[in-house]
Amino acid sequence: MGQPSVMLKTKTAVPAYRFDSVKRSHLLEQMNNGLQCRLTFVNAPAGYGKTTLLCQWAHDFSGQLAWLSLDEKDNDLVRFWRYIVHMLTNASSPHLAENMENSMKATSHTSIFSFIDSLLNELATTIHQPLAIILDDYHVISESAIHDSLAYFIEYLPGNCHVYIASRSALPFSTAKWRLRSELVHLTPQQLLFDQAEAFSFCQQVHGLLLSEEQIASLVASTEGWVAGLQLAAISLSTSGNHERFFAKFTGAHRDISDYLFHEVLVQLPQSTRDFLLLTSVLSRLDAHVCNALVGMTGSQQVLAELYRQNIFLFPLDDDQTWYRYHHLFADFLRSQLELTYPGKAYELHKLASESFAARGFLDEAIEHAICACDYPLAVQLLAQHFPTWLSRGEFFTLLRALTSIPDHGQNMPPLLRLLYVFLLIACDQTSLAQAELDLLEKDCQSMPPSAEREQFASGLFFVRANLVFANGDFASWVASSSQLQEDLPQNPLFYHLNYNTTEPFIRRTRFGLKGMLSEETELVGKQFSAILEAHGWQDSLINKYVVQALAEGLYEENKLEESFAFLQKIAPVALQQKIPGLYVPYVLTHARHLLANQAFKEARRLVQEAMEIVTGWSQLYWISPLRAFQAYIALREGDVAWAEAELAKLPRSTFHKPSIHKELEQLAYVRLLLAKQQEADALKILAPLKQIGVREGLLGSQVEIANLQAMALQQQGNKREALAHLHEALVIGAKNLYVRSFLDEGLAMHSLLSAYQQRENSRTEQAPPVISPDYVQQLLELFPKKRARAHGSSFSPLPEPLTGKEMIILSMLGQGASNKQIAEELGNTVGTVKVYLHRIYGKLGVENRTQALLRAQEISLLEAPTSTML
Repeated sequence: MGQPSVMLKTKTAVPAYRFDSVKRSHLLEQMNNGLQCRLTFVNAPAGYGKTTLLCQWAHDFSGQLAWLSLDEKDNDLVRFWRYIVHMLTNASSPHLAENMENSMKATSHTSIFSFIDSLLNELATTIHQPLAIILDDYHVISESAIHDSLAYFIEYLPGNCHVYIASRSALPFSTAKWRLRSELVHLTPQQLLFDQAEAFSFCQQVHGLLLSEEQIASLVASTEGWVAGLQLAAISLSTSGNHERFFAKFTGAHRDISDYLFHEVLVQLPQSTRDFLLLTSVLSRLDAHVCNALVGMTGSQQVLAELYRQNIFLFPLDDDQTWYRYHHLFADFLRSQLELTYPGKAYELHKLASESFAARGFLDEAIEHAICACDYPLAVQLLAQHFPTWLSRGEFFTLLRALTSIPDHGQNMPPLLRLLYVFLLIACDQTSLAQAELDLLEKDCQSMPPSAEREQFASGLFFVRANLVFANGDFASWVASSSQLQEDLPQNPLFYHLNYNTTEPFIRRTRFGLKGMLSEETELVGKQFSAILEAHGWQDSLINKYVVQALAEGLYEENKLEESFAFLQKIAPVALQQKIPGLYVPYVLTHARHLLANQAFKEARRLVQEAMEIVTGWSQLYWISPLRAFQAYIALREGDVAWAEAELAKLPRSTFHKPSIHKELEQLAYVRLLLAKQQEADALKILAPLKQIGVREGLLGSQVEIANLQAMALQQQGNKREALAHLHEALVIGAKNLYVRSFLDEGLAMHSLLSAYQQRENSRTEQAPPVISPDYVQQLLELFPKKRARAHGSSFSPLPEPLTGKEMIILSMLGQGASNKQIAEELGNTVGTVKVYLHRIYGKLGVENRTQALLRAQEISLLEAPTSTML
């Protein structure tokens, strides 16, 4: 998640609270009512006391509390949720940020909703008392993706978690369903206005003003109870001393008098204080160090303390009163006065602020101020220094927004940042603009004289163009131009060592792996891309190794085993030497699948066990979980249910609490265990929401595997119709994407299902062409090992309706001489249920009793030979 900065700490700390503030008991009661609801929304324009109310309630709240003060820079989906995690970590769960780190990294190839699923699961398992989550100034958020994700988060919050949002504007997502369910508290602007009693307390307690009832009534009438107006009036009265003169001039609605009141406050302050306020007004957050730089003096801490003591619209952002901000209305007024008093001075001040923040390592703020200063060389220098940090955090939109703010890229940005800009456009799904920018870059590259810089530029263009091809699917044009790219590619690529995978056990599950999409075109592009890199000596670059691994996984899926293994052999040396678990683990699991395809169970088990030891040595413990789950999968392929159960028992219990795309390998291994134990209903409960997530994320391989497991679970239950419906879903995706091993690796139960599917399709009388090509289904059936198929009953048996998986298990136990009672005890069923299954088996075999069933099973090779009786 990266190290939080001081500025980040101030955003997630509850602002300091003035304990002499007026206690607004009726509003605090409403806030307490929010603990019975999902959402409390405090909605009012600027100056209505929203933040003060939240602070007052927060300091009185006895439960766990998380606070986030939002600003315009938070309009980055990853940055927004990174701050949410950080505030929750500080407030309630010390290990939350660590636990969520890999889920956050996975947002590079999964939607934010999968990350939120993981976050909600963590909250459900770690939060055991009321938790209030406060988001202040939400009106600064304009990104629709953030709105959608926050609404999703609120909808699925655990029952003891409650969200409080303060905003000047209406919420940009619907709250109707929460209102109908009485899960919403809404505080309106009218409710936040001060009445006469509160105004009296405010003037007397906070400002020490002894005013008459008539004067208080005049204040309330003129300000209409507007809190900021009352505060301005009180400050003016405190500093002027001439109450009668003030009340004579103080008329009109608060919308007309705010500037007047600000001016009244400002002109009554000493000149040095006025200058301090104007010069520091360009800062969104300020401390003594940056204020000293802007005003050219060393006493800023004392000035800030005095401004706070006088209650002049300055808010401390931490309990140490180190960092502050001005009230938003006051800051706007000061900036307008700065421009009137010192025209053009703001640019100089922004540059000084940028230099001050940069000197202390606060590069986010330094870059923002450099851009506001229109000092683009400085901004570019800082961006070049800071962009790796933003990239590592996944804050692509923040970086893109900063680069977009630099005008005339050709003149103001070096080739590296121009390439980065296009790369970010692609990553942020702005492919049309990326295409136009890339065309301009290629023209500029062609016009550059030969040099090392031009070579690096051309190399980066090749990289970015390839990313655009995979983003927009325009493989044909890339293939057509690949020969030209081969000629132009130099020896020094720029971006080729990005680590594309930090969370996924298979590359084909990532965006880089096209989320499971396979076609002849994608295979050809991948091979050509790798060949170009290898021809220029960059065979060991990470981008090449990830392409090769994706090819190995895809070719395995297509059942091109020899070619897949040839590519796979290129991975291990680099993955091990550079200690890249996101490359090494997919290599190991794909290699293990090859071994399982050849029935080499012990070798597969040893390979995965060795991998667990290696990633442990690298301190990459995140990868132990998927590797251990695959060990359980191997055990189930061998038929060793007890060993599989023991392996899965070593995983944290929270792994199986809630369906999650980040734990899919583990959860599907558990589903397979449930099926092996004939607990089909429990398995189906897990599979249904997992499939919804797979569809939402566009993960084709997940959708096929889950649909196949649903089909096999229903087959075991004897529900043939629904089983074939789920198989059909898998076949639709499989046929479009050259899938083979996803079906073959499921073994006998899948062969039986495919046979039943083929028989059903052959019996159709409709004239319309089938959705699934009969040739595809026939191809899959023919690829199953013939010997295994005969030995266990398949399409080679002359049965009109194949036996289900559970019926095959019972038939096998009959062959071992088990009694009805023994079968019932082994399977966890009643004797009556076993008799029902036996009746179905006899019907399918066309026999009337146990002896005839065994003879018929041996005759059609469902059982190989008579076996001894069970003890």
